Amino acid sequence: MNLSLSLLKEQLASLVKDVNIGISGSLLHLPHPVFFAGQSCLVSHTLYIAAAEKLSPDLTFMPASALICIGDPPPNCFNDDLDLLVIAATTDIFVLSNAIHEIYDIYERWDSNLQTCIRDKNSLQQLVDISEHIFGNGISIMNTDFYMIAHSTLNGLYDSLELHLDSSGRLPIEQVNLFKNDTVYNEIKNEKNVFIYPSDVLPFRTLCKNIFLNDTFLFRITVLETAQPFNDSDTQILEYLSHYLVQNSDYLSTFHRSKNSQLATLLQNILSGNAYNQTAFEKEVQQMGWRPNNTYCVVHIQPSSQDIYHTTTTYFCNVIMQDFRQTFAFSHDQSIRVIINMDHLDEPREAYFIRFNRMVKEGNFRVGFSNYFEGLNLLKEYFRESEIALEVGTRIHPTKWTHKFCDTVLPYMFNQITAELPGRLLSSPILLQLQAYDLKNHTDYVHTLQIFLKNNRNAVQTAKDLFIHRATIVYRLERIKEIGETDLKNCDDLLHLNLSFELICLATN
Repeated sequence: MNLSLSLLKEQLASLVKDVNIGISGSLLHLPHPVFFAGQSCLVSHTLYIAAAEKLSPDLTFMPASALICIGDPPPNCFNDDLDLLVIAATTDIFVLSNAIHEIYDIYERWDSNLQTCIRDKNSLQQLVDISEHIFGNGISIMNTDFYMIAHSTLNGLYDSLELHLDSSGRLPIEQVNLFKNDTVYNEIKNEKNVFIYPSDVLPFRTLCKNIFLNDTFLFRITVLETAQPFNDSDTQILEYLSHYLVQNSDYLSTFHRSKNSQLATLLQNILSGNAYNQTAFEKEVQQMGWRPNNTYCVVHIQPSSQDIYHTTTTYFCNVIMQDFRQTFAFSHDQSIRVIINMDHLDEPREAYFIRFNRMVKEGNFRVGFSNYFEGLNLLKEYFRESEIALEVGTRIHPTKWTHKFCDTVLPYMFNQITAELPGRLLSSPILLQLQAYDLKNHTDYVHTLQIFLKNNRNAVQTAKDLFIHRATIVYRLERIKEIGETDLKNCDDLLHLNLSFELICLATN
């Protein structure tokens, strides 16, 4: 493995007196050093070790050459083409050479272990384990679903961060929300180079590298500045590690988590109206212990724009399935869909939904619930119920987090009724006649009829609500019957009148 002069400077810090390092000094381009043997010119990409007295004042240098000199070299060595380390004159050249070769050996063993790990398709955890001593700081790998899929335990790193990862490596929801709402985090999601994430969200500076497979983000390698300050060479070493990964797509593909299990794929086909294997669907459901006669509820969760940008929907699908038993959650059309088996809950329904709604609020989601139903034969229609609940409920009550279909079904029906014709053209002729009479004669028969119907045709209660005498209400009702040409007993007429008043309210609102 080739090293940089900057890295050697860090490893030999106690011996270094002076430096002259340019851009090439940070590149991993130098193989094992050679002893200077009186050459007149130092060649590119070669590291020489020499005693100062052996160097000629006429020595020349090719670009990107490098020299470690024991003692003060001639002035011409401080040259833009030469990267230079000046070592204390008392240093034995063979002791220095051995120290340098030991440094190379350390990195070459690491390089060999990396090759073996990737060739054998070993876990990312093993990748972290063999690499943490190279960086001298804790390393972690977080995937697109905000799961810490590999991390070191150097210096109790994760205890000090108080991340409280669960057994599967999941970050807590509040930490995920902190990330996805952070402006700096938003800016670095698609960064291709190594970058420093400042200590605004995490209590430490963090060196990061995003890993992509065919432009699809897979995971982020992070090195946290906990045990020792970052070295200049850490960036190059992290780039070197990532280069190994991206050059081995077969290895990376083993960590490309499929966002759709077989059941999720079947459900997506059902929702999209595509053909699907009914037998395979029934088998998948049966394996979960769900039966055709069970009672179910489906949920439509609309993530925030930050969740869509950061692709955290799969993370929250996993959260839901881990924290709420007897649920299946999957992503579909930039939303989260959930099926809940109401018969198999291990807690009362009320307690279940209190916890579920708390999770909804913590995630900054908006949610629609379908009605309860038996069996999964009309699953597409019940998922549409949950969509309608969210669409209509959000329009009527924009500040609410959750909406039930049973609370939104009437507004939805009236929206459907008026989709082709305006509400006035659909109104009862009885109501239209009363409206025309009121307008011409300055009476209030429409309002009287509305209150009468609201009170289930109870004249006594209507008189009380209108603050009029019982005899007055009797008179008004008779006039309403005459003007509207109705006996106010026909079921179709009464239904049409009630719908007409609802259409008036809808138009008013």
